[in-house]
Amino acid sequence: MSLLPTKKPKVTFEEVEQKRRAFAAALKEFTAQKGRYHHPAPELSADKLAGCEVLPNRLALLDRLPKGGAIAEVGVDRGDFSLEILNRCQPSKLHLFDIDMTRLTNKAVLAAVAQRGSPVKTHAGDSSTNMRKVPDGYFDVIYIDGDHDYEGVKRDIEAAVPKLKPEGALIFNDYSVWSPVGMFHCGVARAVHEFCRDNPWKFRYLALQSMMYNDVMLVRA
Repeated sequence: MSLLPTKKPKVTFEEVEQKRRAFAAALKEFTAQKGRYHHPAPELSADKLAGCEVLPNRLALLDRLPKGGAIAEVGVDRGDFSLEILNRCQPSKLHLFDIDMTRLTNKAVLAAVAQRGSPVKTHAGDSSTNMRKVPDGYFDVIYIDGDHDYEGVKRDIEAAVPKLKPEGALIFNDYSVWSPVGMFHCGVARAVHEFCRDNPWKFRYLALQSMMYNDVMLVRA
């Protein structure tokens, strides 16, 4: 008898497709019964999009930001994008917010955090709670990639806006209503559109991503 572990059979493309078709059929039946599953973003007026420039990716967006500003990144994960911010934007201050800072494993970012007098600071815990502890008018840019739930995005927006300088910008990652990879509701686009619709803010950049996990940057109108 072999003592080697038994390998589980691979899931095939057709098996995944069968599950997708079953989900689509269930969703069709649910909506036919007046059930609401998706939560679309409200349409924006043309003036909210006037002057918005489309960029090939979010790194190109970073390259458009002024050098030497004070930047916050909400949602850090391993810290790989934090390093891009450091290298491309050369911020005077970089504040990193994450619910669990133990996930930050990028060695270059960890080394920057550990330096005496470093401009890089970490904030572990709820991002909206920690953001409220920062002085008002402190940041030039706040990059939001935290809780993608609609209510979570709204909390991050409400906490972030007072902390921006008058000419400051808000950037949102995963600007979508649905995650095609994770198969979950994404509240970013809905929260962003509602905020932009109800406040004097407008789109400045839309940075594309290959799976349409796009970034969008807002500035005051």
